[in-house]
Amino acid sequence: MTDHEELLKLFYNLLKRMKKEWNNQLQGINHSQYLILKSLNHSGPQKAAQLAELTQTTPGAITSATDKLVVEGYAERKGDKEDRRVVYLEITEKGKAFVESLTQEQNKVTMKFFQGLPDEDIQHLIRIYHKISNNLEQLEQLEQ
Repeated sequence: MTDHEELLKLFYNLLKRMKKEWNNQLQGINHSQYLILKSLNHSGPQKAAQLAELTQTTPGAITSATDKLVVEGYAERKGDKEDRRVVYLEITEKGKAFVESLTQEQNKVTMKFFQGLPDEDIQHLIRIYHKISNNLEQLEQLEQ
């Protein structure tokens, strides 16, 4: 196995295991619903099309995903005052508290991933993550 093959295998394996651990923290909602709540908490009310782009799903799938968030009281639908055809999803206070609690738990779990790494390795990872982030930004610029 080449170094590149081993890197890819380890990377995908780590992503899969990390996602599993993060999903264990979600307490009754799925990953898409968590992303929706985080986005609403960070960016304010949004239309289904915006949320669909965020979660890489269809507006129809967003309606289904958001139904549970509304029923649970984490979000509410509000019509646009100027155009009644436009509906925004808005996070509630209960939703804000819920997503902040989930985020704290996910951060605790994520820190456990790096437990036991020496400071030197942490510094290497920071440098590597910056480089990967820059690579992704360059790819995004090429797509525009």
